[in-house]
Amino acid sequence: MTAPGVRRQRRLEHPREQVLEEAWSLLVERGLADLSLSELGRRLGTSAGHLSYYFGSKNGLLLALLQWSEDELAAERDAILASGTPAAQRLHALCVLNFPRAPGDPRWLLWAELWPRVPHEPDLRTAQQTYDAQWFSAVEQVVREFTDDTVAVTQRVIALMNGMGISLLMGDPDLTIEVACAHVLAVVPRPR
Repeated sequence: MTAPGVRRQRRLEHPREQVLEEAWSLLVERGLADLSLSELGRRLGTSAGHLSYYFGSKNGLLLALLQWSEDELAAERDAILASGTPAAQRLHALCVLNFPRAPGDPRWLLWAELWPRVPHEPDLRTAQQTYDAQWFSAVEQVVREFTDDTVAVTQRVIALMNGMGISLLMGDPDLTIEVACAHVLAVVPRPR
């Protein structure tokens, strides 16, 4: 029997998914600076040590959040590629999917937090390279319908998407998702 006021550490029923959902909520509410295993444990009624078992560290948690977020986008990205719509519409849809939904979009904030860590963390570097390669492949698949110079044009498109994404993340008052998409489409040659 537990004495009054002494909290027992509860085990989570679906631990990984539950933790990721709560971590995402914490990220949305308070940002990355306040996303800690101890705060997350407090919210879930478990210990930071228990969470460390699943994620190892804050970097491990960030990596799991990144994978969770990118896996969700992958399904949407695949649906866009398989849609059979004209290439310009598919490229536009990929831009919309990729861009931040609003200033402070948690998915982009997560990337912004991870980018400076990538050179020093092999697991993060591997994940970043994997997800970048997936996006590159998706964009290249569509760009191939416009030009034979697929690698160079895809590199320009991706660079522009990343730059415009950062501006959207920061809340540039003169930039909307539609304007950013138009800039991206402007660097792609007319369809053959």
